[in-house]
Amino acid sequence: MKILLLNCVYKQGSTGKIIASLHEGLTERGYTSFVFYGTGIDVCEKNVRKICRPVEHYLNALLSRITGIPFGGIYVSNRKVRKFVLNEKPDVVHIHCINGSMINIYDLLSFLGKNNIKTVVTLHAEFFHTGSCSHAFDCKKWIDGCYSCSTYKDFLPSYFFDKSKEAWSKMETAFSSFKKGDIVITSVSPWLMNRAKQSKFLGRFENVYVPNGVDTKVFKTQPVTKKMRPVVLFVTPHFTPNNPLDQKGGKYLIEIARLCKNYDFKIVASKSSFSSGQLPPNVSFHGKASSQDQLCTLYNEADVTLVLSKRETFSMVTAESLCCGTPVVGFKAGGPESIAISKYSKFVDYGNINEIIKALRKVIENNYDSREIETVATDKYSFNTVTQLYINEYKKLKNE
Repeated sequence: MKILLLNCVYKQGSTGKIIASLHEGLTERGYTSFVFYGTGIDVCEKNVRKICRPVEHYLNALLSRITGIPFGGIYVSNRKVRKFVLNEKPDVVHIHCINGSMINIYDLLSFLGKNNIKTVVTLHAEFFHTGSCSHAFDCKKWIDGCYSCSTYKDFLPSYFFDKSKEAWSKMETAFSSFKKGDIVITSVSPWLMNRAKQSKFLGRFENVYVPNGVDTKVFKTQPVTKKMRPVVLFVTPHFTPNNPLDQKGGKYLIEIARLCKNYDFKIVASKSSFSSGQLPPNVSFHGKASSQDQLCTLYNEADVTLVLSKRETFSMVTAESLCCGTPVVGFKAGGPESIAISKYSKFVDYGNINEIIKALRKVIENNYDSREIETVATDKYSFNTVTQLYINEYKKLKNE
């Protein structure tokens, strides 16, 4: 079987690493796998191709901000995909995150649907069913058709126009090109899958849950010396507690730490912006983890990992922490509580500080067996497990 994988990046970021692992897993199993990606580092590997030049990427990004249509743009990358599909005839085209101004998404979907190309679309965010934003939060307009978006300048972003209604309609039209048996929608969490099922146009297709994979050769239990005081780990791409648009919960971390003086809190973040003296004495800022191996060690050294996001469609932090044998406590944010292993995690209503503190105390006092957590998590999240789940979907599309 011949598979074409599409993503905005390769070997970079969470989806780039997921694509690389899937490509490797398929190849090891004897499948012919190709990767087309849009931006980021230049990779010289067999069957891996970067299809979007920087000038096209920046032009697409500028056009989307001016027109308010987020996933249109010029057609250079589209022509490369069309030519490959028509010449090489892959059995399945597997689309992941292609919202990085790398391709005209509406044109790509219409082409695949009209040509009866077997297609898997994996939802890592919500933009496929909202038509615009990656996270709809509490908004429900996307179910039947977006309009009058109050956040289009902040989250799309669009400089001038609210084109949410037109963008939603263009996405609906693109997906209407597919026959039911030619496409499968996979979501990285049960919560996200249920959202997709509510969509007027994605809901008519088969929807399946396939989690993101974790590199369990890296993220695993390891011998560490635990400190006398419990350690609570907070891993986030950016720690910006003073930013009113921050959705990762930095302000809550500070508040929780002030009320839990008997615990030590450690923040791991690639980017940060906070005032000098803003952190309580029991909070240390580690900065960016120097490597995946170091991040694994930080998970292992912690007694519990804290997840405070307002919305996540998955939660790599949750999955990685559990694979390292460290339980998780957090706010209910959609994805995290739906993909976590309930025996080793506890999630409470968003913003409820008192319940978070109770959950932290309960989890720490339980003193879980880290090896037990690792065994269950590895079976659920490993690259090997996820690759096989996708192969099962490819075979179903091809009636094999």
